[in-house]
Amino acid sequence: MKLIYTYGQTPLLRVCLYCAFSLFIVSFQAHAATNTTLTLAEAIKKTLNQNPSLNVFPLREQGLQAERETAQLSPAYRVGAELENVAGTGQLSGTQSAELTVSLSSVLELGGKKQARVSVVDQKLALSRIKQQIASLDLLSTVTKNYIQLLIDKQRIQLAEEEVSLAQATADEVNKRVRTAIAPKADYARAVAAVEQARLNVRRVEQRMHAHKMALANLWGQMQPDFNQVSGSLFDYGSSRSFESLFELVKNNPSLEFFAAETRLKESEIRLAKTQQQADIDWSVGLRRSADMDESALVAGFSMPLFAEKRAESAVKSALAARNEITYHQQDFLLRIHSQLYQAYTAREQAINAATTLQQSIIPQLTDALTQTKTAYQRGLYSYLDFLTARQELLNAKRALIETSADALLLTAEIEQLTAEPLLIGQNFEGRNHE
Repeated sequence: MKLIYTYGQTPLLRVCLYCAFSLFIVSFQAHAATNTTLTLAEAIKKTLNQNPSLNVFPLREQGLQAERETAQLSPAYRVGAELENVAGTGQLSGTQSAELTVSLSSVLELGGKKQARVSVVDQKLALSRIKQQIASLDLLSTVTKNYIQLLIDKQRIQLAEEEVSLAQATADEVNKRVRTAIAPKADYARAVAAVEQARLNVRRVEQRMHAHKMALANLWGQMQPDFNQVSGSLFDYGSSRSFESLFELVKNNPSLEFFAAETRLKESEIRLAKTQQQADIDWSVGLRRSADMDESALVAGFSMPLFAEKRAESAVKSALAARNEITYHQQDFLLRIHSQLYQAYTAREQAINAATTLQQSIIPQLTDALTQTKTAYQRGLYSYLDFLTARQELLNAKRALIETSADALLLTAEIEQLTAEPLLIGQNFEGRNHE
């Protein structure tokens, strides 16, 4: 007798094979997802397309479009009915002397009020679009800085792994001397402890990098990152420009256009306020029916408020003051952005100079010094402390190179945000744009 174990209607062996294959596919997909390289252009595209904070602007535009439709409406027509001489005394008792008037009325707008209302809403729409550009620019700056942070983490991991390698090599050299009774065992214990500390540092930096990956992925609405590496070089600073040329680029900053658009909005509000200086005409036309004479007659009338120009003076003055206030805000903004840009520019130049000196002069000399110190230690000319000091000086210099390069790129991102222009950070940052 042949036994076949089944699960429902499916043989158990087939279920096992299916589960194994499914696990393989899931594992392969997870492995593929975690071994992808993200570019800055891709991060920017994902963020602009999927970040929830930008989704409010289309909704605001829909609301303003509806407000514009309302502004285009003419004053409503009103239908009225009036019954007179009813339920009185004497000859006016009952309804025999009743007079019924049915009328149609509305308002005749004068002074271009409808066009002024529509113009105000149009300027609000333009202002909303500029606010969207400013929000997008701020978001791009956040993406860029988070991306640079991952480049920093990548270099820190490489340095931490190099520190493990150097610490292990030091421990091996110390162990040789301990075995020949040239060095005390305490030196080897310290060297082994240094190796373990270096390994702990690798894990700490890797954990920090994972947190930064998650923060970047959150910008386009993902809870977990779907990439493993980022492309780009921390040590490629791009070309430098003069401060004067950078300040000229400030004119492209949407914040300046915001002031211009806000000024246009206030001017539209001034025109709207001035239209109130010309009074509207209320008109009505109707038919009156007299019961006692059994006859009908046409009735018409109009009315308009007096002293409309004087009543509108306060609204005009208020709108003018609001428009003039924007001019001073714009002047203050230019002064602040000039100071902020100059500080970022000078700090970036200093960081690039420091990084170049470290990379081209200090680190090569310390590398040679470590090699010579290692040789001298092997010959018994230097102590373990000398060997350790030379190694630590080299690591500190490489760590300083990472920090100064990080400052240079982060300051570049800040300058980009102020000028609304990319400075092309390295060849691996191609494809960037702020549109």
